[in-house]
Amino acid sequence: MHSRSEIRRALFAVVVLALATGLVYGQAFTSLSGTVGDATGAMVPSAAVAISNVQTGAQREATTDNAGRYSFAQVLPGTYKVTAKAQGFSEFVLNTVELLVNSPATINITLQVGAVTQSVQVEAAAVRLNTTDASLGNAIGTTAIVELPFFARNVTGLLQYQPGVTSFGAGDDRDGAVNGGKSDQANVTLDGVDVNDQNGRAAFTSVLRVTLDSVREFRTTTSNGGADSGRGSGADVALVTKQGTNSYHGSLYEYHRNTVTAANGFFNNRAKVPRAPLLINVFGASVGGPIRKNKAFFFLNYEGRRDASSSSVTRTVPTDTLRQGIVQFRDSKNVLKQIGPAEIKALDPLGIGVNQAVLKIFQNDYPRGNDNSIGDGMNTTGFRFNAPTPLHQNTYIARLDYTLDNAGKHQLFWRGNLQNDGSITSPQFPGQQPNSVGLANNKGFAAGYTALLRPNLISTLRWGLTRLGTESTGVRTSSFTYFRGFSDPYGTSTGSVRIVPVHNVTEDLAWVHGAHDIRFGGLLRFVNNGLSSYARAYNSAVTNASFLAGSGADITPASLDVNRNDTTSYTYAMTALMGLITQGNGNYNYDINGNTLSTGTPVGRHWKNEEYEFYAQDTWKIRRNLTITAGLRYALEPPVHEANGIQTSSNKPFADWLDQRGALADQGRSQAEAGDLQAILANSPGGRPLYPYHKNWSPPPGHCLHAERR
Repeated sequence: MHSRSEIRRALFAVVVLALATGLVYGQAFTSLSGTVGDATGAMVPSAAVAISNVQTGAQREATTDNAGRYSFAQVLPGTYKVTAKAQGFSEFVLNTVELLVNSPATINITLQVGAVTQSVQVEAAAVRLNTTDASLGNAIGTTAIVELPFFARNVTGLLQYQPGVTSFGAGDDRDGAVNGGKSDQANVTLDGVDVNDQNGRAAFTSVLRVTLDSVREFRTTTSNGGADSGRGSGADVALVTKQGTNSYHGSLYEYHRNTVTAANGFFNNRAKVPRAPLLINVFGASVGGPIRKNKAFFFLNYEGRRDASSSSVTRTVPTDTLRQGIVQFRDSKNVLKQIGPAEIKALDPLGIGVNQAVLKIFQNDYPRGNDNSIGDGMNTTGFRFNAPTPLHQNTYIARLDYTLDNAGKHQLFWRGNLQNDGSITSPQFPGQQPNSVGLANNKGFAAGYTALLRPNLISTLRWGLTRLGTESTGVRTSSFTYFRGFSDPYGTSTGSVRIVPVHNVTEDLAWVHGAHDIRFGGLLRFVNNGLSSYARAYNSAVTNASFLAGSGADITPASLDVNRNDTTSYTYAMTALMGLITQGNGNYNYDINGNTLSTGTPVGRHWKNEEYEFYAQDTWKIRRNLTITAGLRYALEPPVHEANGIQTSSNKPFADWLDQRGALADQGRSQAEAGDLQAILANSPGGRPLYPYHKNWSPPPGHCLHAERR
């Protein structure tokens, strides 16, 4: 187990690395490399190679080594112009090269003999084939992102169409599994900063909504990622926000969907419930351009969504016969039988029979059923209705880029996202208030500094904050009683508030040395997960014939000959109709001093965890057609803990306690010698973390070493 002092030493090492090199993380960048040769195939040393961003004017320069090799590491994705010059050769000009995020590109240049003042113009389409390393995945540019149809315009949903990705549908815990990795092992970054949902860990999910018109590029790596990427065994999803250019550009858009193109459901038709209204409008605008040409740029995007739709809701309600105090069942010969209030009173040991207060609730608070596909058809049936479920979303995105010097060696960027969302769920029954109102105000920003320390040494420091903020209101204000087997006559939802800020610092250092492209870096992640919930703030009671011994048998005499398949339906109906409250559920919450919190007091928790990761990687180009990549990554994750000390653990490791008891049993000795296993506060004397430290030396996800022939 690592001590806190070890963690502090690890943190100090990362800070020193950041100050010495400037942090760069291997996300949201790309690279370009290759060789310069002549028509005979001989390599040309000391050739000057330059790349220039067509849209922003940013430039980088490199000189080929004795083997004619050149390399540009940590390049922002974009459209570039490539030129090469050497004494005795005509200038080489490649006008259009599309460098895509996390997709290393290789361009081998052939110079023609001629005067230096002459140039050879070459036109090229986007370079999309990765021949530099063995990572598998796809990079998708702006055109495809904007023009492809997306449900709810969720760009990260593109992950489900990649090879090796398993998609079963919403709610399936396997949804989003990638090449055998679990769905919660994916890693999503926006401009190199963590935007994962640290609470739900669902696949295809970013805490910050990424609008289609704000995304420049989208890259998924599904296998063989390098040591500089990944934090788990799933896919790496890298998104890049658009930036301004030397020309102004913008867009106005609206997407509309309505009931005309929607079909009614089968069960709605059968219950004669009309088609649920559907009205969705997504609209927005974007604009980007120069603040100062070749120096400072801006990009802004607003997108709104308004849903005035309804959803089909189903509830389980009493049948017309039960509403009259009549319980139905089938006997052992499958003959349908009934018993009314008089017979029920005779069965009641107290001689009370049907509870008139319950009968009043069944008759007045429950609507009559309209869907016999729900319930048992004897005592319970279904009620289906359309309920308004309006939704509104507002998304604001801004990005600023600034070049500090004329040579373009020092660059800054800032990106901010803000969301204001609201939604309303369906009521328990028509005419009642909604069960809950949901609010979300997720927000985040990223800031980065990229420094070209030398032509072959590049550093980038990034710091980001991604904050999940959600709130759900409830309608419950007191303890309540409910009928087992029936929907509650009124809403019983409870409210909660969850705030999860995640601070993320990343560092990469790219050093090109001859045939070697060497990367060093690290990552710090600090997660705070705060929750205030009313879920266990109230008590409840239920009519449950299965809870107390004999309570079901008392109302199910053998003389009735109830079919065993109808026992549950019969006892649920009888217990509810007679008002037999046999089960009580008490929620008792305590503060850290052991004082009981009063009923209706929300329970607050604050969990914290930290993650430290370091890596080193070398991409060695042995020959033009052979590359070997090797890397190593170390991760240290202290246990998640409750920051306010409200966390318990056993006084000794559970596995050790079981092993000790087993050993005593083998010796024929009393297991009492192992002592009691006690729950104590984790931060109290004798307490210990609930989980061990997670630490691991590992190769890059999916591979340690690969060689690729081209």
